Amino acid sequence: MRNSDIDKKIEYLMQETGMQSQIIIKDLLIGNSCPVEACIVYVNGLVNKDVIDRDILNPLMFKIKEELKDKKGLVQYLCIRYIPMSSTFVDNDLNNAVEALKSGKTVLLIEISEEFIIIDTAGGNYRAIEEPINEITIRGSREGFVENIETNISILRRRIKDKSLTVEKYKVGRRSQTDVALVYIKDVMDDDILKIVREKIQAVDVDFITATESLMRYIEDYTITPFPLNFGTERPDIVEANMMEGRIAVVTNGTACVSTVPALFTEFFQGVEDYSQRTVIVSFIRVLRVLAIFLVITFSSVYLTLIRFNAGLIPVKFVIPIVQSRVGIALTPFLEILALEIIVELLREGGLRIPSKIAQTVSVVGGIIIGDTAVRSKIVSPTTLLIVGITVVTSFIIPNYDMALAIRFLRFPMLVLANVMGIFGISLGWFFILVHLTSLDSYGVLYLSLNRSDLEDFMVISPLWKMYRRPSGIPNKDDLRRTDFRTKHRGQKNE
Repeated sequence: MRNSDIDKKIEYLMQETGMQSQIIIKDLLIGNSCPVEACIVYVNGLVNKDVIDRDILNPLMFKIKEELKDKKGLVQYLCIRYIPMSSTFVDNDLNNAVEALKSGKTVLLIEISEEFIIIDTAGGNYRAIEEPINEITIRGSREGFVENIETNISILRRRIKDKSLTVEKYKVGRRSQTDVALVYIKDVMDDDILKIVREKIQAVDVDFITATESLMRYIEDYTITPFPLNFGTERPDIVEANMMEGRIAVVTNGTACVSTVPALFTEFFQGVEDYSQRTVIVSFIRVLRVLAIFLVITFSSVYLTLIRFNAGLIPVKFVIPIVQSRVGIALTPFLEILALEIIVELLREGGLRIPSKIAQTVSVVGGIIIGDTAVRSKIVSPTTLLIVGITVVTSFIIPNYDMALAIRFLRFPMLVLANVMGIFGISLGWFFILVHLTSLDSYGVLYLSLNRSDLEDFMVISPLWKMYRRPSGIPNKDDLRRTDFRTKHRGQKNE
């Protein structure tokens, strides 16, 4: 019969964990002729049973050949002599044991002691590390985050070996009790920003969170804005680069997406390979990305304005083909563009919800069939279809998915303003966009920050060896990114 003290402890553990049907209890006797009663407690499905059998049960049940009944400091003695595992510690607070069980650890209870041993036997099946399918790079790391928070933190530790790398862990969600970690470089990170993020996360009081992005929605200050105020990615190399600039990485258990804060508007247009390609090539690509912003938001609106209000501004060589293409068209130019834009968004959204092997085929074939049928049936003109097609293709140039969604969304209100007020409506729309961007901040940092020193990494990128300092838009303790080592190199070469 089990000892009453152990029974009380087990009853408490089962009650507080709420996992009565999953709790596994294994009784065992430790010692030689006068054995000590003990038992191990763990949650089925969260542990590695091979580790329990090999490193806990086997040595305790078969390798102890001494009397332990009157042994002083028995729990500590067993921990350091008979349990051949690195992550074990002695505790006497059952609340800590409850948290340990929920995390996949095993608790060893002993009859003659109020202390117990917590052993790290966390296991289970997790997805292997692989390249993120939504952020593929031709030249660069093939490593991506997974759904296990400890694995993700270890990835960052392998990449950043600085002693100042700091990890703060929290539990968020009354019921889910999701593990959340703040990872940052202590001697670079600004203390005021860290305090803001830390207080916001500690203040979250909800039943559960499902992912990092849902947590960020709870702590952000501006909810009615299309622009992302945190940078989410599944790539460790991007998170590493952001942390080096003085940002915090928010890592959540159960999701492969890691967010970094604070975020700047300009960083959403920086690609994964920008710092591994030739400077001239990258500068040209970045100019195209900035141009893409204006094309996606206003290209259709400018076309509508020219057709509806300012036809005299269209060159004569283009007027005749456009007029001929519009003969017999059932819809007005505004309804044409609006209908095509909505159809494109439906095809895009549908392609995300169906299996990837047929998504591309459905999107391409669906677009061709719908576009060709719409032109043949005189619902839309070929010129309008061309304008919308250019806008759609241009939107794929924007490297960040969240920012691409925001940019695509803005073309709809801009189209309405252009239909009502013409070129003045487009100007008014851009005025509102710029005012809105300048009024935003990300955890105390201006969202649209264009400091002179930061222009070397904006539209036209400077050579890496010229970037002496970290971005001044992000407050930090140490703004020096590198020393002027090339001067010494050039001096030796001249000698």
